Amino acid sequence: MGSGMEPFGSEAATRRSRRAGLGAALAAAALAAALLLGGASARAEVSPRCRVPDVYLSMAADLKRTERLIDRATPVRVMVLGPEIGGAAMPERRRARLHQELARRLPATNFEFVDDSAPSGLVEDDFNAIRSAAARVEPDLVIWQVGGADALASTDAEEFGKRLADAAKWMKERNIDLILVDPPFVPRVRHEQLYWRIVGKIREVTDRARLNLFQRYAAMQFLDFERQKLKEEPTDANSRRVCMAELVAEAIAKAATR
Repeated sequence: MGSGMEPFGSEAATRRSRRAGLGAALAAAALAAALLLGGASARAEVSPRCRVPDVYLSMAADLKRTERLIDRATPVRVMVLGPEIGGAAMPERRRARLHQELARRLPATNFEFVDDSAPSGLVEDDFNAIRSAAARVEPDLVIWQVGGADALASTDAEEFGKRLADAAKWMKERNIDLILVDPPFVPRVRHEQLYWRIVGKIREVTDRARLNLFQRYAAMQFLDFERQKLKEEPTDANSRRVCMAELVAEAIAKAATR
């Protein structure tokens, strides 16, 4: 798969502008919907400072394999592709926060983190890593943080979407549960707009194929808006990231026990 830059010129610039506009429109629509549904917050287990509307935690499809293992009191083998979801940590503790939050919600289930892989890269590289790990450690559930590197590398959005769909299909054919996690919302930095077209493409692919997506971008944007509205501090990215492990665990628990 090619992941090069788009060609220069007015036509290419127009395409980039349209894609960025679509991503921005999707993000704005998601935030507007969340604000309208503000009363529909996540379950009580979520810390008050981390609560977001349920729409951000709802999975499109059941986690059938995970649910079956939970019902049988059998360990669930989890592979997380990418960095620590809840913020920076030492390598030996990279999954500790997510593991802790899952244990709080599903105490009778043993979640085994089977592959502490390197930070996520381009979608092509990630897909190769998933195929290799699947043969080696046989995960039941893959949590894939995807799109950040592709956004910064200006990967063609159409190529990105095609490869993402191929990877999801490959896992579905092997009955591996999948949750995609889109890039983080990082306001007030120059490269923030680079994320829009990739976030929009992830939404497009997941909507079309009914894939499970944890909307990290929208959730972090919502939390940032709420804290600014209430004039609370801090509003930096790290304060929002610490909520993400808790929210991902909540989304998994809701999808696997409904």
